[in-house]
Amino acid sequence: MTTIKELNKKKVPIVRIDKSLNKYNDVVLFPDKVEKANEMLRTIGLPKLTTKKHSR
Repeated sequence: MTTIKELNKKKVPIVRIDKSLNKYNDVVLFPDKVEKANEMLRTIGLPKLTTKKHSR
């Protein structure tokens, strides 16, 4: 078993996911914001991906 001091020395963060949050998997929490975002995607669309050419 690792101690708190050993965990604090590690560079990788430790994340604990609470299983009780699974009840929100299929629930839309902000339907008005989702509708607004969908409308923007319908009218404007996704941004175009461009690559920059480096000139020397």
